[in-house]
Amino acid sequence: MNDKSDQPFPRGKPDHPSYAVLRTWWQGLEQDRGERAALRRAGTLTAVMLSPAFHRLLRELRQGGCGMAESRYPKLAAIAGLAARVKAEAPRPLANRMGSPKPGGNAPVVAELRMRNLLACDDLETLYTLMRRALSLLDDQVNLADMAAVVWHWSPMDEKRPNDPRRQMAYDYYAAAPL
Repeated sequence: MNDKSDQPFPRGKPDHPSYAVLRTWWQGLEQDRGERAALRRAGTLTAVMLSPAFHRLLRELRQGGCGMAESRYPKLAAIAGLAARVKAEAPRPLANRMGSPKPGGNAPVVAELRMRNLLACDDLETLYTLMRRALSLLDDQVNLADMAAVVWHWSPMDEKRPNDPRRQMAYDYYAAAPL
């Protein structure tokens, strides 16, 4: 990340240095259980942004060369708050895990209606709440890089972009869901 305007969490580039910064920060939360607990309890993005751990992640990303406009702080807060809930990393994409069948059953781990509500969500605060609930259904095990990319690139539906994560999430979910 040599260019100061380099944006973090690009889709399809899990080896981007911003993901290494996130992973190191996430692992550091194991040493600071109080901060992890505070982030896990944070029910709003404002509560996350008021935590020292959030500012540490922001500083580490900037030191790593990522440009970060203040308008992007809420998305980074959502990533930080969700990452604090993650107990273990999973290799598969987030939506693929959501659509996978429950152990010993045929229904997906995340119900189709819940997934549709998530995909239809335009508000970042609501997305944060829905993702927190989805993570608990996944036993708080997700692919950190994929989760960060999904949140970072989320945009209201009327601002559709070619790399909108909703499309890929829908593909991954239904590819894993039992028919």
